[in-house]
Amino acid sequence: MVYENVQPVATVTGLYRGKFSGLELLTLDKPLTHEEVRRNPIFYELDLHPEQNDENLIIDVIYDNMSPMRLQDLYRGTDIPRGVRFWPDWFDIPPYDEMHDLDGRRVYPRAPGIHTVQIRTGRRKFAQMGRVRDFSPEHGGYTSTVFEIRIAEDPDVRE
Repeated sequence: MVYENVQPVATVTGLYRGKFSGLELLTLDKPLTHEEVRRNPIFYELDLHPEQNDENLIIDVIYDNMSPMRLQDLYRGTDIPRGVRFWPDWFDIPPYDEMHDLDGRRVYPRAPGIHTVQIRTGRRKFAQMGRVRDFSPEHGGYTSTVFEIRIAEDPDVRE
């Protein structure tokens, strides 16, 4: 089967921190505090392709070049209302100061400094459960650019 001009089912517009006033774009000059990392998820916004509004989504997060973390599949009509163009979702920074990823590498997900995040989205196939997830462009897959976030060196840093 030939897939011509297949557009991603969803793209990522950016990473955000949750504030009482709403979502705030995460930038390197506004680091996350240790308390924010411990208590709050990182939000991202999905730009859903308007002509593929019946497609269910699969999503993986790649944090600090670790093996992809599989997020919950999103179903249209239950997880994502039909007819919306943008949808916020979230993930948690792994809750360990030191850990081994699936490849056995030692990583420090909550250490102070700059961390990278990539998000992959794709069309969920009907019989996806238990199978390899397909994020290829031919099937509406997408991998975001590498986003950089910073965790504050000083636990008392505030905006």
